[in-house]
Amino acid sequence: MGKPSRGEHHDVVPSPSPAPDPAARHLGESASSISLNTTGAAAPPSHGRYYDDPPPHDEYADDDDYDDLPPLYSDHDEFAASNSNSGSSGNGHGHSRGGGIVPFNPLVPRGGEQLVQPFGHSRDGTTTYYMDPRLDEDPAFLLDHITRLAALPPRPFVRLRGTHKERRRGSGSGSNNNGSSTETVVDFDLRIELTHLLYTDIHTQSAWRSVVTASNFEKVRRGTVFASRAPGFGGSGGLAPGFGGSGGLAPEEGTPDLAEWCRRYCAAGPGGLRRFTLERRVAGWDWEALGRRLEGLAAATNYRGRCEVTFPVRDARVDVYSSCRTNRWRLTRWVRVLFYATLLFLLTWPWLALRTRRWDTQAAEWRASEPTSVPGRKRYAAGLSEEAWYAMWARALQRAMLERRQGELDRGDLERSRGGEAADGGASSGGGFEGVVRAGVEAMGVVNRSFGWGGDSC
Repeated sequence: MGKPSRGEHHDVVPSPSPAPDPAARHLGESASSISLNTTGAAAPPSHGRYYDDPPPHDEYADDDDYDDLPPLYSDHDEFAASNSNSGSSGNGHGHSRGGGIVPFNPLVPRGGEQLVQPFGHSRDGTTTYYMDPRLDEDPAFLLDHITRLAALPPRPFVRLRGTHKERRRGSGSGSNNNGSSTETVVDFDLRIELTHLLYTDIHTQSAWRSVVTASNFEKVRRGTVFASRAPGFGGSGGLAPGFGGSGGLAPEEGTPDLAEWCRRYCAAGPGGLRRFTLERRVAGWDWEALGRRLEGLAAATNYRGRCEVTFPVRDARVDVYSSCRTNRWRLTRWVRVLFYATLLFLLTWPWLALRTRRWDTQAAEWRASEPTSVPGRKRYAAGLSEEAWYAMWARALQRAMLERRQGELDRGDLERSRGGEAADGGASSGGGFEGVVRAGVEAMGVVNRSFGWGGDSC
């Protein structure tokens, strides 16, 4: 029988045959037996594809497993390109990143990229600063900028920090006559992020959020130095000259919305120092009740030190400063350090506080829960209540406390606390040095729970 021609062969992979195939023989040979030099006899043409070639498209036609693969990077490139273009156009004072690629932020809604790149951030990550001449002069541009920033969520955390005091020998700032000093020792410092609890569907970025404006009876800064109610409602400030006649003290008619406050901010003129603030709030969770439960959780481990439970919120505030040299200096870190070192802040900080007009009328409220028609019952955005969250994380938190961990806990810690050894790759159940260390830490945790730990030694 003759050998089939190239056009008559339809198999993707050559079928096995008792006769040795010169082309397929290389698949079973070792790497050292394959020579890179050409031989005198040419190898016969291969009628099938190599095994390291990509398979034809037909093999993927009915395979549903590939639907779970991550998306292509085209969306990320589009996001970076749009941010690069927006950051490099129109920002003449170098507040953007010079047209560079901005890191991808999965929390930014599609089409909600920032119009201006941040000028800086506070050291604790709670406040973001913006400064651009367009934000001072164009109310529509400021409105669009604030609306986009309101679509970005605050990032709440749960933090548990346990400390105790120890007396150690040696000289120090707190040493006494006996040559010993008292130091604060951190036993554990744990953090868990709660941002996902603000979304009803994090994939589509659906959430219960709204932009709220301060009412006329609230005492806030309305383009003033000190907080006050609206004119005509017990206050005397708020309207810039030209909006209400004589000195801008006319009674307020209705409650101004975000667009109106943006217009008043831009109409205040280039003179003086100004700041427009957007606050991001987290509502709908009983932080006090959850804090008491977490304090009891630490006490259940027989911990005898001081356990502090806090709920810090990152990205909780946005400050838009008017573009001027004074505001740039006040937000530059080395200038602040210089003023602290020379004690000039004793004169400059009060002067800045009395010279800056502030607009604190806007807030973006993110609700983790909403009340239902049944009194006393709530529905939660992520479907997880405070008690359900506590029941899910209690064991992982106790384990991290006894291990004296410091850092942020993630889903891996949650799976390990449930006995999921697959999260560790089987390392904890196997032998080796890592298994011995883990067993020793768990044994010390049992001892600590029995006899107490973390007490003061002074």
